[in-house]
Amino acid sequence: MIKRAAIKPAQIVALGFMAAIAVGTVLLSLPISRAEGGFGRGLEAFFTATSAVTVTGLSTVNVETFWTPFGHLVILGLIKIGGFGIITFATLLGVLVSSRIGLRSRVTAGAESASVSGGDVRKLLKQVLLVSAAIELFVTAMLAIRFMTFYNYSLGDALWHGLFHSVASFNNAGFSLYGANLMNFATDPFIQLPIDLAVILGGLGFPVLFELGRRLSKRVEKNRVGGVIESKLHWTLTSRIVLWAYVILAVAGTLYIAALEWNNPATLGQFDVAGKILNAFTASVQPRTAGFNTLDLSQMQPETWLGMDVLMFIGAGSGGTGGGIKVATAAILIFIVLTEIRGDTAVNVGKRRLPRSIQREALTIVLLSALAVASSVVVLSLLTEFTTDQLLFEVVSAFATVGLTTGITGQLPDIAQLVIIAVMFTGRIGTVAVASALASRVRHAHFEYPKERPTIG
Repeated sequence: MIKRAAIKPAQIVALGFMAAIAVGTVLLSLPISRAEGGFGRGLEAFFTATSAVTVTGLSTVNVETFWTPFGHLVILGLIKIGGFGIITFATLLGVLVSSRIGLRSRVTAGAESASVSGGDVRKLLKQVLLVSAAIELFVTAMLAIRFMTFYNYSLGDALWHGLFHSVASFNNAGFSLYGANLMNFATDPFIQLPIDLAVILGGLGFPVLFELGRRLSKRVEKNRVGGVIESKLHWTLTSRIVLWAYVILAVAGTLYIAALEWNNPATLGQFDVAGKILNAFTASVQPRTAGFNTLDLSQMQPETWLGMDVLMFIGAGSGGTGGGIKVATAAILIFIVLTEIRGDTAVNVGKRRLPRSIQREALTIVLLSALAVASSVVVLSLLTEFTTDQLLFEVVSAFATVGLTTGITGQLPDIAQLVIIAVMFTGRIGTVAVASALASRVRHAHFEYPKERPTIG
């Protein structure tokens, strides 16, 4: 009798996202969702639903004018579901309703959140819901107050615009209710900075946010669970890597963009010094991986695009709402390189030794991600007439679920849009998770071959 293989958590996660995309596509295909009425083509709905569920933000249509308020509400719901994780969301509903959770559900939610052990999932999900709601409501209030007092929005409009952009920013989705995205607020720090703050907090990852919360409330206790060491004197390695990486990348990105675009009259050159710094900072934060823009990206220098490609590819922290290969993965890769240069025998980070399994995982993620991006660029170059730097920017933005574009998304032919849809889905689920979901079984070797060192370099 042949035993049927059990469905893996990664496969359940992928199926969950597919189901959410399918439902979103149907809802956005309804006449009530479209400003012009009628059913129209299904590709716009499919593309937008995928972009929303994968919290990307790319769109082939003008979000402001193409969709009705009902369509905007559907997009907001898909963003929330995608950011929270469709499987984690379903697990949380089960916890709240029955206060019980099975082992398979714990493992599945753990595969989506990638942050804690199975036994802590129920507590984690409740904390995630509370923290995300608190941050989104806080940013909503800040934006709504600004919209009412400075832009003369009615209370209802101010709350709706504040809520939409708060949820989109915390979940690192670059959807905006304005056709020009945030370009109309390029001189307004009271709109930009709250959105930047939400993007950063959503991208740090919930493990880091929870540790920050424990330390601010002075509830840190010495513990060691699953190799994670935390005490009053020692931050966990994850938090140290993510926080330092965020500071370094934010500063380096701001300086890089400011240096290249400072005198560009179509971007930073039109502002005073304070405006240039503000918009350079926002342009550095958004690729990590939110997708809002206050500058016309199509008018940027190609060298600036390349720097933003790097920021988008690195992405946000693990266990958060952002995409990319994750800052910890990039940091581990750098530490591996430094270890080889120094000739050390082990990869050490902050007086901690990295397990070899983590090193292999980081290398696998980077190589698979680079392969996915490179192959997608090649395919699109055969299907379109756009330049390689434009296509690279578009593909990296889609893969890292960012949502920034040089303006070519709506001009892509249908077949190229389907390629971008596949890239967004792959980037959200993760190349390793996709590979795991597609694998039919795990091979267990009962022997080892003798070692031999090939010549490299």
